[in-house]
Order: sequence, then structure tokens, then C-alpha cells
Amino acid sequence: MSTPTPATPPGADHAPGGAGDTSRPGALRALFVYRLISRAYFHLPVLFAFLYLHHLGIALAQTLLALYGFTVMVSGAFVGRFSAAFGPRTLLVAGEIAKAAGLLLIGTVAGGTPGLVAGQILSGFGYALTASVESPLVGVLEPDRERASKIQARTQSWIFAVVMVSGIAGAVIFQHTRLTVFLLSALACAAAATAATGIGPVRLATASKPATGAAAPKGSWTGGAGLWIAYYVCLRGVALAAFVGFIPYLLFVRTKVSLALFGVLLAVFNVAALLVARWTARLLRTTSAALLLAATLACVAASLVLLATTSRLVPVILAIALLGLGAGAARPLTQDGLSALDGPTRGRVTVRMEQLTGSANTLVLVLGGLGLGAGHAPAVMWGSAAVVAVAGAVILAARPTTRTPSPAQAQALN
Repeated sequence: MSTPTPATPPGADHAPGGAGDTSRPGALRALFVYRLISRAYFHLPVLFAFLYLHHLGIALAQTLLALYGFTVMVSGAFVGRFSAAFGPRTLLVAGEIAKAAGLLLIGTVAGGTPGLVAGQILSGFGYALTASVESPLVGVLEPDRERASKIQARTQSWIFAVVMVSGIAGAVIFQHTRLTVFLLSALACAAAATAATGIGPVRLATASKPATGAAAPKGSWTGGAGLWIAYYVCLRGVALAAFVGFIPYLLFVRTKVSLALFGVLLAVFNVAALLVARWTARLLRTTSAALLLAATLACVAASLVLLATTSRLVPVILAIALLGLGAGAARPLTQDGLSALDGPTRGRVTVRMEQLTGSANTLVLVLGGLGLGAGHAPAVMWGSAAVVAVAGAVILAARPTTRTPSPAQAQALN
């Protein structure tokens, strides 16, 4: 049985890390609304089709997709400093404005290919700004780790639903007018920026640095935490590359499905991800994390093998669903695996993990794009499946044979 959470002492909201003039519940609601609206990606499922229809070539289109993740990775070297100088609310607003500007550059194709490059860079930089503070904010606004984990899991399932609905709508709208999907995504960025202003003048907590020669603090990137990070970066980096770049190519170029069916098929990914995100916390109470980790890796690898061996519609739908199951469970599993870290460290690790995922995504998209452009689609899928399988086997073999129960498992034991 869990112990009651102590009442917030008077004045806590005005302490460092507090919510200032905005109550914690109010700030949490504003953050929840912001996270949902900011995921209204009307353009994302059709972005490859948009680039391909501008006759850029397969390799260049995939490279432009990869430029987003590359920008996130490079931006990670300095965006963390902005948080201390400007605060999370300012970074969220600025990030959404940058994303909106990038989307408008892409949608209008202002400046031709250089304009597309600038648009992807602006979009990636905007995401890097928001990602540097979004996850740590949950831990600041809800210090109780168990409740913070529940908030993260609940929000993630809603996020998948928003991505799914906006993606289907975007694919349908794209058939009639290409620019509108980018305008809608830009409007969503503007609405998200407005929602972010309700968070209040929150300040992120900072963890003290250990003295020289001291032992590594709890929350270092060693042992189990490092393995969870490697798992997340590998699985998500490959799965997102497949969803954003490879599957759209296979459907739109190789199979030549209609845009309406194109949007529905890609939505299968988000339906599967939504369902598994809702189930993961419950499964963690009764199933070992190692078994669930292995299952997600197997789902993604099997998905890529299916895509490598067939272009028939039913197996492709199954492959997309398997990819969604694996990718959708990765975040809640990893957050549970990192839940023993102290709050500030967990926030920094999560941000860095997303940046590394961007670099992995970039590498997979660029190499995969070269292979697709040369007409070696099956080899690209087989190679991606091999990366997931081999990396997963190494991670599973390196995991400690014994570990303390996860928070979800500990709660079930109580």
C-alpha cells in the first residue's frame, strides 16, 4: 500500500522548481493540453509523398527527412543552456514558433530545395527546444514518481490518438490540396504555443554535480540505465525511420496505393501504438521487463522482415501493426526502467536519449535512402531488421540477471 503524499508546504509554488503564480494542477493541465495539441502532425504521414511529388529523388527525399533528426542531435549540444536562461515556458513557445515557420517554408516550397532544407532545420531545432524541457517538466510539476509515471503513460496514449486522427485527416486533405496539411500543422503549433503560456514561470530543478573523484551519483549512465537508453535509441531510431521514410516509400512508390488508403494504412501504426501504450503499465505488474523488452524487439524485427519479403496488402498491414506495437511500448517500458533515477537526472537523461534517437534515426534514413534510391528495398529492410535483432540480443545478454522490481511490479506486490 502506498503512503500518502505530504501536503505542499506554503510558498512551495514560489520556490525554485515551483509553478510560480500558476498552481501545480493548473500547470500540469496546461502541459497536458500543450503536449496533445503539439502532436497534431497533419503533415507527417504525407511528408515523404510531398517531397517525392516534387521530383527530388528517393535518396534526396530520405536525406531531407533525416535532416530533422540530425538537427535535433546537433541542437542538443546547446539548447540545454537556454532553459536556465529563459525557462521552460519560453522554450516551449519559441520551439513551436520555430516549428511553425519550418512547416510554412516546406509547405510553400519557398526557395526550392534550399527552402526545404531550411524548413527541416527550423522544425528540428524547434522540436529540440521543446524536448529539452517537456519531459523534465512533468517531474518538476509532479514530484511523486509513481504519479508522474502514470501521467506520462496516460499522456502517451492520448498522444498516439492525436497523431492517428491528425494523420488520417492529413492524408485525406492532401489528396485535394497539399499546402493545407502544412497550414493545419502550423496552426496546431500556434495553438500549442498558446497552451504553453498557461504553464506559468516554472523553473527546472538542477542536480548538484559530484565532487572530483567522488563516486558516480545515482542516475549515472551505467548498468541498467545505460542498457535501457541503448534499447530505446536502437528500437525507436529504426522504427521511426521505417514509419516516416521506408513504409511511405513502399506504399506510395512500390505498391502505389491511393492517398486515402495510404493514410488509413499508416494509421494502423498509431492504433497499435495506442493500444500497447495503454496495456504496458498493466503488463509490467505481472510480466518481467526483460520479456516485454524482448517482445518489442521481436515485433519490430518481424515487421521489417515482412516488409522485406512481400508487398501484398494483408502482410503489409500486419507489418505496420507489429511496428506500432514495438514502437508504442518502447517509451513506457524505458520510462519505467529509468524510474529509479532522481528527478533532475531522469529529465536530463530523457532529453539526451531523444537526441541520440535523432542521430540513430538520421543514420538509418540516410543509409536506407541510398539503398532505396538504388533499388535495393528488400536489402534495406533486411539490414534494418538485422540491426534491431543483433543490438537487441546484445542488450538482453548484458542485462543484469537480477534487478529490483519496477515501480509497477512493486505496486502489484503491495
